Amino acid sequence: MSDKELVARFFVEGYQNRNYDFILKCLSENYIDHSPAGAGSNQDAVNILIAVSKMFGDMQVSIEDIFSENGMVAARIRYKAVHIGEYMGIAATGKNISFEALENFKVADGKIVESWGYWPDKEIEGLLK
Repeated sequence: MSDKELVARFFVEGYQNRNYDFILKCLSENYIDHSPAGAGSNQDAVNILIAVSKMFGDMQVSIEDIFSENGMVAARIRYKAVHIGEYMGIAATGKNISFEALENFKVADGKIVESWGYWPDKEIEGLLK
């Protein structure tokens, strides 16, 4: 599997399909997420994905752009979901939302070892109000 395919599957399997076994296998055990979520292992990343699934149901992801060079993968992802649980202090609204995020990944030996990026929290907050 290419680095781009690995990262694309991370989004689909982690957010959309909730295939956490795949996430544990595609991320290194000492995976580091440099985003505000701050995972420090593959299990931390799974715990974050589980928390997201409790905030946003029916999550659909589409890879809008993805580029790979020298073990680094950059992706622009569109998320679509229903707000079903508290997010940033906002109780579930039942609203359908859609937003984009940019993320960068470092891949080594067939596993994701680091990532940088974050969700546009202020934009999402505006969509929920």
